[in-house]
Amino acid sequence: VPSVASYVGGDIVAGVIACGMSDHPEVRCLIDIGTNGEIVIGNSEWLVCCSASAGPAFEGAGARFGMRASQGAIEKIIIHDGKVNFETIGNTKARGICGSGLIDAIYELAINQIIDQDGKFNQILNDPRLIEDDDPRYVLAYAGETEMGEHITISESEIANLIKSKGAVFAAIKSLVDYVGLRFDQLVKIYVAGGFGSSLNIPKAISIGLLPDIDTRNIQYIGNSALTGARMILLSKATMQKSRDIARRMTNIELSNYPPFMNEFIASLFLPHTDAKLFPSVNYRK
Repeated sequence: VPSVASYVGGDIVAGVIACGMSDHPEVRCLIDIGTNGEIVIGNSEWLVCCSASAGPAFEGAGARFGMRASQGAIEKIIIHDGKVNFETIGNTKARGICGSGLIDAIYELAINQIIDQDGKFNQILNDPRLIEDDDPRYVLAYAGETEMGEHITISESEIANLIKSKGAVFAAIKSLVDYVGLRFDQLVKIYVAGGFGSSLNIPKAISIGLLPDIDTRNIQYIGNSALTGARMILLSKATMQKSRDIARRMTNIELSNYPPFMNEFIASLFLPHTDAKLFPSVNYRK
């Protein structure tokens, strides 16, 4: 599948094919969250894209217990009254935590005031799950609940890395929307792709500042769009030609040469964002 630029490869072109955004007159957006956060905005007339180095945090890398969305990965978390309830892929004992579980974890820690909006643990809580050392950690699954017989935790430094990753993705989306002179609510559909597991909790992804705060009915998680698009291309010569046409007419915006991006990134290093007006539906006070 043809590439567009150095960091906008055939995977994002295949993703455009998979979601069909280039077939409609209305403006839509594709967000593919991986090692690079790749974003495309456009319609049947034009397509503009960019790539932000988000790091592989939401693919499970960079965290001690992070893992891909496979059997045993914690993918859903709810914290209530000091108790952590979680679900794993395959309903087995926990082996680690994948991207959707990490998003749930950050949201649940924030909404329960276990971490502040800067991602730091609230040390006055005296929570038995909080292990205080050089890098404070919170126990998501006790040893008896895990396959390897040790606690699965998330540390303050790991939370900081996740906030940087979500900040890079949101800053890229905001920069691209501003570049084309649109508002988030003018996008009739936002497609979210990536290896998060069987589902991505859209409201929680909005609440941590990863996705724009728009009507959740207009945001759709589509899984591995690169793989879906690759299948479609393999099965059709016409679709292969279509992918070449899409790659040729896609305009890449190099964010390293776009000064507003760094300001947007710095503003995004907070839960959900330093500008509360961008997230009117988010309230961390229960």
